[in-house]
Formats: sequence, structure tokens, C-alpha cells
Amino acid sequence: MRWFRLITSVIILASCSTEVELKDLDCNQHSEILKSKEVAFVESGYDADLMQDLIVSYANYANFCREDSLAPEYLMRRADLLRGSGKIRQAITQFKDVHDGYPSYQNKITCAFIAAFLYETELNDREMAEKLYLQIIESYPESHEASVAMVSLRHLNETSDELISRLKKNE
Repeated sequence: MRWFRLITSVIILASCSTEVELKDLDCNQHSEILKSKEVAFVESGYDADLMQDLIVSYANYANFCREDSLAPEYLMRRADLLRGSGKIRQAITQFKDVHDGYPSYQNKITCAFIAAFLYETELNDREMAEKLYLQIIESYPESHEASVAMVSLRHLNETSDELISRLKKNE
């Protein structure tokens, strides 16, 4: 019970913080606030208001702690929350920004792939999906994502009927 009160207090204080006050925190303090907000978000059953607060908080972290190793991870999480809240174009932009802005981030290729996948599956923009899949194959030919991108390209223009027919043949 004490732990829950502490988390709740931190969240309330963080929610009331102004941008000026956030600048006074170091990256570790920012990260601890984010962790508390993530816990509260999950414990709330994924409350929409807490999701929006996390989206903003992840961006704030990256703005104040740009060079910190957690920044690209938090931005990737932000992109996923944007996607989950139906903001597909913003999510794609965020995934691409993580890929382009953090060249040493271990999941940068995954970010590029997710952006292509969202173009294909959420926006039905097969032309842009194809372009991004091809970039992944060209830029990272030995990666797992390049292998999956090749498969995606093979079936990119397949109709629903063709997909069902192909799956039935493979049964």
C-alpha cells in the first residue's frame, strides 16, 4: 500500500510539473517518473488519459535527455502508443525519426520495418510500403527484417482471395 501511494504521489507531482520544472530534473529522475507512469498506465487497465500523458512524457524525456541511451527506447514506446491510439501517421513519423536520429540504437531496423508495415497494413499505401521495404533490404541485407521485408514484398499486391487461396493450398 505504501508503494502504491508513493507511485501515485510521484505521478501527481509529475503531472503537475511545468516544462520549466522538468528541465530541473536529471535524466534518472525523468526515467523514474516515466517508470511510475508506465506502472500506473498498466494498473489502470490502459486508461486513455494516462496513455496520452505517457505519449507526452516520452517526448519530454527525449527532448530533455536527447543523448541518453533510453531516449530512442522511450520514443519507440511512444510510437507504439501513438499507433495503439489510432494516430498511425504520427506513429510512422516517430518510428522513422528513431531510425534516422539514433543510428546506434539496437532496434533501429525494427523501427524502419514497423513504419513500412504500418504503411502497408494500416494506411494501405502499398507504394510507400514497397519503397520502405526495398530500402530495408538494400540497407540491411543480412538482417531478419530484410528477410521479412522480402516476404512482404512478394505478397504486397496479393488480394484477399489470392491470400485465402494460397493459404488453403498450404494446409
